[in-house]
Amino acid sequence: MDLRAFENLELIPKLLNKIEAMEERLKKFTPSLTTKKEVAKFLNKSESTINRYMGIGLLIEGKHFYRKNGKILVFIEESIIEFRLQLDKGLVYEKTTI
Repeated sequence: MDLRAFENLELIPKLLNKIEAMEERLKKFTPSLTTKKEVAKFLNKSESTINRYMGIGLLIEGKHFYRKNGKILVFIEESIIEFRLQLDKGLVYEKTTI
């Protein structure tokens, strides 16, 4: 058996520590996206536009947000980031009536 394959195993804990440190630094620069106000700012939209997006189904309950205790809106950060990427690419748009 070739033991050279195991020579770098000792680097795994060091890599893990570096990844964790990078994640901590990233958190400092990444805005929280759990409230409507934060989401509106992140998407460069008004809170009323966020309400409209929710009303017409662009932001979907259970996918983009959920209701804590049946009332309080909590947005799902990963889904909001993905939504913005789609919005920026023109993959998400409001249907307009003529």
